[in-house]
Amino acid sequence: MTNQNYLNKYFGQEWKSSILDYKYSGHSLIQKVTQNEWVLDVGCGDNYFKNNIRNLVGIDPANNAADEKVTIEDFASDRQFDVAFCLGSINFGDEKRILSQIEKVMSHLKPHSRIYWRCNPGLQDHNTEGCTQIEFFPWTLEFHKWHAPRFGFTIKELCWDTQNRIYAEWVR
Repeated sequence: MTNQNYLNKYFGQEWKSSILDYKYSGHSLIQKVTQNEWVLDVGCGDNYFKNNIRNLVGIDPANNAADEKVTIEDFASDRQFDVAFCLGSINFGDEKRILSQIEKVMSHLKPHSRIYWRCNPGLQDHNTEGCTQIEFFPWTLEFHKWHAPRFGFTIKELCWDTQNRIYAEWVR
């Protein structure tokens, strides 16, 4: 499993956001959130959506632009959110870790909520030297189809996004 300290160093120093490059899981997500909904942006990076979505809390363990510099495992809030963005953030480690992180995200969501996903299918393709040291979880369309219902969600949209990433919208 990739060490969290290594991930923090890599995403804090080497990695650069390309959120505007994504057709489904980029800027277009702003239109899917109403002004009264609360959004938890897990792994918010540069906190791109902060100025575009009024009620957004961005968390990220490696980026000072986050509202809270914390992992999803250590995030605590009394607020329940309507929406979660998991845009490339729940991608590291084995299936047990991924499922645990999904459960943690769900613990912060209201009963009727949505999760928007951008998932890496296991590619070490960031074009940076440190990327090859990261264990990317091999997300698949089938993984979404299997696990969304197990977590009480219906898949509203599931497709390939830009840069060989999977985009999904889970709704409950």
